[in-house]
Amino acid sequence: MKAVATKHLAMPTPPDKMSPAARKIAASLVEIHHAIRTGDHTALTVRDVQVSAPGEYDAKAVRALRKKLGVSQRVFAQLVGVSDELAQGWEQGVRTPHPVARRLLDRIAADPEGYLRDLIHRHPAAQPDATAKARAPRERRVG
Repeated sequence: MKAVATKHLAMPTPPDKMSPAARKIAASLVEIHHAIRTGDHTALTVRDVQVSAPGEYDAKAVRALRKKLGVSQRVFAQLVGVSDELAQGWEQGVRTPHPVARRLLDRIAADPEGYLRDLIHRHPAAQPDATAKARAPRERRVG
């Protein structure tokens, strides 16, 4: 049996002599071979994945994360997208974050500065306009 070379991968049968299913399998093997050779896995489709569980966050861990961010409870609640009361409840140990919130807390913990940089838009303090100050009416004392 004579092999046919396709992108550095030898196939025993030419693609035009293969069944549609065999062509599909051969094309997939070429993609896998390319991925292994180059390290480029972008063309591969993964159908079976394992997703790790989100981290555990008790009151102490939530408070430590907020302090690491250097923000108040109110700002922390806004950053996480929950009510002030819920964030406070997490820190007091009255409530525990649900898994979806724990995934977000994991992301924040992985790069706190990056998370803040992406979400917080600081505006410089408003400077009084000199012309507006000059035009403002003066208070008069009547006496």
